[in-house]
Amino acid sequence: MRYLLPLLAAATFNVFADSTPSAPHIYIQGQAEITTAADTVLLNVGIVEIDKDLIAAKNKADKTMAKAIKLAKNAGALDKDINAGQINIYRETKYNRQTNAQEFVGFRVSRNITIKLDSIDKYPTLLQSLVNEGINQINNTQFVSSKYNELHQQAQKLAIEDARQAAKEFASDYGVDIKGLYSASMSPMDTSVQPYARAKMAMLADSESGRVVPDSYHAGEITISASSYAIYLIEN
Repeated sequence: MRYLLPLLAAATFNVFADSTPSAPHIYIQGQAEITTAADTVLLNVGIVEIDKDLIAAKNKADKTMAKAIKLAKNAGALDKDINAGQINIYRETKYNRQTNAQEFVGFRVSRNITIKLDSIDKYPTLLQSLVNEGINQINNTQFVSSKYNELHQQAQKLAIEDARQAAKEFASDYGVDIKGLYSASMSPMDTSVQPYARAKMAMLADSESGRVVPDSYHAGEITISASSYAIYLIEN
């Protein structure tokens, strides 16, 4: 009966695709997560002005944007972290049901500014100041980590180690031996079966995890995830 085990493994885990071997093998997924505190804000806000006088509408938007740029710099944003080059202008109309015609409302001038702020604790004050000075659109706010690339590399290494442990766990549970690594990838492989994964993934808390901003705007923590996929050859 021992010679049937490799055949069973092949029937269960072999995939009819070029990316998988014809020999008995297992398809493994390693997973990892790292939590860390956000330390950077990416803020995108804007100003919209509508006036039948195009020059007047543009001047209002430009003045508000100039104030926004000054506020961003005062909050510590560097020139390279401020982008305020976008401007859009178009005619705005509305439908008059009584006359069955489109009526000219005015020229709609909109400008956006994107600000990268390295000090989260200055974000609430900056946002309120922007609104006070005429900013009337909050388009998007992202709380991110300046160490994302470094932490993502760490998460990838943890995911690879988790894949190794998953392969060992599988081999122990099913009484087979790992012959060696056939292929590996950080992306799912072209197979028709789900990979074997451990019930509990590798998790790590960065040293700054848990640091919060004592304000009404709570950045909280962010999670950086990574996965690793591998095919191991097996034998009984």
